[in-house]
Amino acid sequence: MKGLSTSVIAVVCTLVAGAVQADDSKCDTVKMADPGWSDIAATNAVARVLLEGAGYQVKVDALAVPIIYGGLKDGLVDAFLGNWMPAQQGFHDKFVASGEVERLARNLEGTEFTLAVPEYVWTSGVKDFADLHKRAGEFDSKLYGIGSGAPANLSLQSIIDKNEFNLGGWKLVESSEQAMLAQVQRAVKREKPIVFLGWTRTR
Repeated sequence: MKGLSTSVIAVVCTLVAGAVQADDSKCDTVKMADPGWSDIAATNAVARVLLEGAGYQVKVDALAVPIIYGGLKDGLVDAFLGNWMPAQQGFHDKFVASGEVERLARNLEGTEFTLAVPEYVWTSGVKDFADLHKRAGEFDSKLYGIGSGAPANLSLQSIIDKNEFNLGGWKLVESSEQAMLAQVQRAVKREKPIVFLGWTRTR
């Protein structure tokens, strides 16, 4: 899949590298959101330290991505640090391009999400999306994704719906990131084939 970048999305409060600018009457408490992703938990934690150091209270709610964007528009969420582009292009076009939500800054570049397999599956010959359908039975024809509504899942479901790489008969298993990784861990212990949503770090 294509390379991605993440950016900071906000409505009321502006967070800028090491400085916080906010309307005190509106932002005594800064409301942020976490769709259950490890990277956002980390960036939210950094933002919390900066904000609390500046005298603000921080509230982080666990929400699905579509709800987060709606919350940004309605003022129920002040900042979202996980706008993955172009994966979230649809939300960007609906809320950011219309001016209802403001995109502030890019905080990560060069990342990528794609399907991944454990090393023992890779060495056994599954090195491309096109290799999966040949061994569908070994994988129970299942792709393990993250939370329902996540743009990454939508991309995987689109591959299935369009029968790309002959994956039309496969099923996307949606769960939280933590549940997906727990499933991967169980499979690895038994060296059982599994394919799941993975992502790369910046280089």
